[in-house]
Amino acid sequence: MSDRPPRRVRFVRASLERLSQNQCLATVELERPEAGSYVGTATGGCPEVEGLRASARAAVDALMQAVGEQHRIEVHDVQVFDAFGHSAVLVHLAAQVQDRTQALMGFCVAGEDPTRAAALAVLNATNRVLDIG
Repeated sequence: MSDRPPRRVRFVRASLERLSQNQCLATVELERPEAGSYVGTATGGCPEVEGLRASARAAVDALMQAVGEQHRIEVHDVQVFDAFGHSAVLVHLAAQVQDRTQALMGFCVAGEDPTRAAALAVLNATNRVLDIG
């Protein structure tokens, strides 16, 4: 058993809903056990990568609500790639923390749910910079 402290921000769910033939709505819910839930949303195109980009932006939206908007995070790119025979999602973010901007990258194995993986990749990229877990 790990002595690791509990995560300050916890992933709850991610979904991608088709609004029209060319547009989707991504929703990501995060939770801070002591403070409640935060739901982020973003719209985007429906081809696979565009939907994942919307999911990443929705995760950033929820994260900024959870940790406070004194930081600024922007999604630069999202890619799906093959890693050792498994599909994975890679996100490239820019984070402005205090007076400096830095590039961040995070990834997550896609498994059966690439929408979820895009949101988790955002958390993977930001967890140490924002001290969330």
